[in-house]
Amino acid sequence: MYNVGDGFKSVPIVSELQKMANHLHIVEQRLEHIPHEKEGLRLWLRIVSCTQMVEQEIRTMLREKFDTTLPRFELLSALDRVPDGLTMGELSRWLMVSKGNVTGVAERLSEDGFIRREPTPTDRRSFVVTLTGKGREAYKKMELEYEELLDKLFNDLTLDDSDMFAGMLAKIKESVEELRGQDPE
Repeated sequence: MYNVGDGFKSVPIVSELQKMANHLHIVEQRLEHIPHEKEGLRLWLRIVSCTQMVEQEIRTMLREKFDTTLPRFELLSALDRVPDGLTMGELSRWLMVSKGNVTGVAERLSEDGFIRREPTPTDRRSFVVTLTGKGREAYKKMELEYEELLDKLFNDLTLDDSDMFAGMLAKIKESVEELRGQDPE
C-alpha cells in the first residue's frame, strides 16, 4: 500500500537528466536506421520516447519523495480541480482509464483518508468523490514538487519554443480528431 508521507527525499536531478540524455542518444541511434521519408514514424518514436522519459521522472519523484504512484497523484489532481467532486464515471473519463482502475485507486485513497466517497443524492449506486483536508494538503505538497520537476525538465525551452511546440501538438491533435471524424475543439 502506498501512503503519502511528510518526509522528503532528495532526488539527484542531474543524474536523472543524464539518464534522459543517454536514453535520447539510444533513440537517436535507432532513428538513424529509419529512412527520412518515414518522417511520421520518426516523429512518433521521438514523441513516445520523450513522453516515457518525462513520465518516468515524475513517477520516480512521486515514489521517492511521497511514497505514492502517478495514478494516485492524477486522481487527487482531478479532484483538486473540481472541489465539488466527481462521480466515479466522471473520474474515469477525466483520467481516460477504466472505471475499474479508478475504483481500485479510489478505494485505497479512501482507506488512507485522502478522499471521501459519498452516494449521490439522485442515484445511491453512484458515488461522488471529493478530497478530504488531508488529501488536499498532501496533493498541494506533491503539486509543488511536480511543477518544480517539470520546470527543471523543460528549463532549456524558451517561451517561443513552448508556444511553437504546443501549436505543433495542437495540429497533431486536430489530425487525429479529423481521422476519427470528430470536430476539433
